[in-house]
Amino acid sequence: MFLHVLKNEIKGIIRDPMYAFFSVYPFIFGGLGYLLVNYIKDNSDNPAWGNMVAMLLVIMTSYVFGAVTGFTLLDDKDDKVLMSLKITPISTKMYVFVKILIGYIFGFIATLIIVFATGFLSDAGLGMILLISVIASLQAPFLALVVNSFAQNKVEGFVIMKATGMTLILPAVAFFLTDWKEFFLIIAPGFWPARMIMMELMPTDLYGIEYNLPILLYFVIGIAYNLLVTFGLFKLYTKKSNI
Repeated sequence: MFLHVLKNEIKGIIRDPMYAFFSVYPFIFGGLGYLLVNYIKDNSDNPAWGNMVAMLLVIMTSYVFGAVTGFTLLDDKDDKVLMSLKITPISTKMYVFVKILIGYIFGFIATLIIVFATGFLSDAGLGMILLISVIASLQAPFLALVVNSFAQNKVEGFVIMKATGMTLILPAVAFFLTDWKEFFLIIAPGFWPARMIMMELMPTDLYGIEYNLPILLYFVIGIAYNLLVTFGLFKLYTKKSNI
């Protein structure tokens, strides 16, 4: 069942010009990010600003794929695709799951491209870059499900997407809060990869910054938190959509 749905989705992606654009989008975004980050570093007294911009690009990348996935699901809803699937052997929940999984994979690959293109984590090991990309990409299913759980149409979906864009500010704030007050920011899915990125860029032994948790614990808790929120949103979406 899973492979059957996945195969059909891949065929749809190949035929869909929007997905074709988003296949090259990470390379365009990565190139622009490389130029922007280096420009800021060359023209700013504080190189941290360039690193912060690179971090925000990483957070935003998977967010974009979450928006694309969310709006394709809204399209399916408008076109009665989900209702039609109910009378076929294909599981509607599996169909939605595969769409979200594809959005996550796109986000993961794009995040890796952004990280390597900007080179701002050049001192980090490959393992840590993979961990950061794994957790950062979880924003894609988060946004896709938030939009579809609370929006009835594309107009409402656009409003909700813009509202959730506020959560992108919290990871930036995390750059300035490393004490107990950072726990006010943990509700933002992007906080967890942002904290890991900051710890790689500004380690304790060089900058004297005391972090509340070890970096791997930020990863484990962040993964658990993001998966829990995503699972809750998936249950809410399937219940409200009666699928």
